[in-house]
Amino acid sequence: MASTIPKLFQPLRVGTANLQHRVVMAPMTRCRADAQHVHGALAVEYYKQRTSVPGTLAITESTFIAARAGGYRRTPGIWNEQQIAAWRSVRPYLFLL
Repeated sequence: MASTIPKLFQPLRVGTANLQHRVVMAPMTRCRADAQHVHGALAVEYYKQRTSVPGTLAITESTFIAARAGGYRRTPGIWNEQQIAAWRSVRPYLFLL
């Protein structure tokens, strides 16, 4: 017998992650990092809220790999230890594929 649950709400395995549904939050650049491109508590709360349902996939916003690679102010970076530490505070709320 076929499932009556729409496919959108059925579980799916992506890499090593078991998703509980197929709704994915697309990446959005929110430009809320500080002037040194470091995420703060607002980013932690943002991703915590959006991944509060276990098995939810959220794709993070753009992240610049070098100061010269960026074109937007207040977009998070990942080229120095302070920026990496800030992303680590967001990591518990993200799946790592």
